[in-house]
Amino acid sequence: MSGLGDLLRLDPAQGGLAADLAVDSGVPGFGQPWHAEAFGTTLALSQAGVVSWAEWFEIFTGEIRARPQRPGETSEAAYYRQWLVALEAILVKHSTLAPEEIADAVEHWRRSYLNTPHGGPVVFSREWGDLPESEDDGHDHHRHDGRQHRSHAGGSRPIAVSPATVVKD
Repeated sequence: MSGLGDLLRLDPAQGGLAADLAVDSGVPGFGQPWHAEAFGTTLALSQAGVVSWAEWFEIFTGEIRARPQRPGETSEAAYYRQWLVALEAILVKHSTLAPEEIADAVEHWRRSYLNTPHGGPVVFSREWGDLPESEDDGHDHHRHDGRQHRSHAGGSRPIAVSPATVVKD
């Protein structure tokens, strides 16, 4: 497929399609860089002939109907959550990516995030191995999806902890 190679070479760390968007155009921008990447990826899939806009519309609106905005979720968060699920469905449907490849990429993003110093930009890498079990710091690190949540790399700990005090008027 013509153009698909360009899509697969997009590097989110280098700005990808988001870096080319005009900031001063008067058109509302994207709330997060990954929103622009999701939009750009969908556009590139269309330009490469992988998906038609009619098919995209059908899958995306089906996702919106099936999983509407959740209580407490902003409309923007709901929109891009739905967009991402629809995009994943397109990639799987057209055998561009297998579900396992998507899950693998999600896991590498998670590992990259957990190996990023607090406050620093996340740099995606497939080189992170299994994360070591962190020492018990008295905090419950379970997740409701069954996977373990670990603190950032290096086992950062606070320098000092001040106990809470109650001030009575």
